[in-house]
Amino acid sequence: MTSKQARSIETNQIDIHNDLTKLVARHQEMQFAKPIASHTQKAFDRVLSFLDGWQADVIIDACCGVGESTLKIANKFPNAKVIGIDKSIARLDKHASYAELNKSHYKEQSTIISNNNYILVQADLIDFWRLLNSTLNNVENAPKWQVTQQFILYPNPYPKKAQIGKRWYASAIFPYLLNVCPTLELRSNWKLYLQECLIAANHYGLNGDISEIQINKLGKDSFSLNGLDEAFTPFERKYLESGQTCFKLVIRPEGVDK
Repeated sequence: MTSKQARSIETNQIDIHNDLTKLVARHQEMQFAKPIASHTQKAFDRVLSFLDGWQADVIIDACCGVGESTLKIANKFPNAKVIGIDKSIARLDKHASYAELNKSHYKEQSTIISNNNYILVQADLIDFWRLLNSTLNNVENAPKWQVTQQFILYPNPYPKKAQIGKRWYASAIFPYLLNVCPTLELRSNWKLYLQECLIAANHYGLNGDISEIQINKLGKDSFSLNGLDEAFTPFERKYLESGQTCFKLVIRPEGVDK
């Protein structure tokens, strides 16, 4: 998992997009008409089987890539079930090698890492969030579990100005995403992306904080946190090792503790 030199963000957008608030407001009342993709329905059914009998917290790791972040989140929250979702089977198929390397690092610190509280699935996230939203709002047959936190950790999210509609917070899925769970952490090496997401969250009455990710300097792949942040993904580690600054946005409803 040796990192290559990472590119910095290249964008023709230097400030908050002038269409952002208009897009967020437009999507607030939109309803999806297209049917759920069959492969995502199968993936969701697999998740429901994984959660069968579960009556506690569920955490979503969206755009999980190779699933390194899913494993780390699962280790950080051992009393929760963690669902890693990515559209690419090629990335998900690389999980085993990343998992073994992570386990060896944790073992060196005499830390036990378990993998029985997470699952990785290939799915279209738009459809997956729609299915989650329907399931959680099923009054007659609501699940015993609840989604208590979501992560979106992919750090290079469509930086060209014309791509604004492809960013999660400016797309039609954003109200569904927040309805599933408004406690959300995003990470990126493009601060403007997080600033825009915070504005979109403000539209729904949510607040958040943006801060710089501080990683210790004990070594390239150090997992010793000492109270500092941990690089959750290969992308994030690569950017940090290249000397780039990465940021995190944490959105929480009023009254939810940090």
